Amino acid sequence: MTVPGFLDGYLPYLLRKADQTLSARFYAVLAEAGVARSEWRVITVLAEHGGLRVADLATAALSPQPTVTHALRRLEERGLVTRTTSPDDRRERLVTLTPAGAALTAELVAEATRLEAEALAGAGDLSDLMAQLRDLTARLEARAGATEALAG
Repeated sequence: MTVPGFLDGYLPYLLRKADQTLSARFYAVLAEAGVARSEWRVITVLAEHGGLRVADLATAALSPQPTVTHALRRLEERGLVTRTTSPDDRRERLVTLTPAGAALTAELVAEATRLEAEALAGAGDLSDLMAQLRDLTARLEARAGATEALAG
C-alpha cells in the first residue's frame, strides 16, 4: 500500500524536514565545538531561564530527563554547568551555567542566529509564521493537558 503525497502534507514531517535543513550547518558548528545537540538544548534553556531543577530543565529542553542528566554530567565535567542546593528547598538541586558555560552559549547563540538569518535570507517576513507556530503549539499543549487530565 502506498500513500502518495502523505508526507508532503503531514505537518510533523514538514516541520522536522525544515528543522533538519535549517539546522544542518549549525549542527556542524556544534560538532566542531564538541557540544552535542542535547547539551545545546540544555545550555540555551539555562541561558534563557537561569537556574532550574533537572525536571524543569528537561521539560523546557524538550528532552527526556535521563538524556538531560547525561548531558549535565558531560557539561559539568567540562566546567560549563554547576549544580547547587536550592535556597528554597535543600532537597532540590538547581543547575546553572558557569561563566565559561555562559560564554560558550553566547558564542553559539550568536552563530546560530547568524546562520539562521543567512539561511532564511530572501524568505520574507516570517513573523506571522512564527506567531502561528507559537499559537498552534499552545493549543496543542492545552489539548494534551486536557487529555491527560481526563485520563488521570
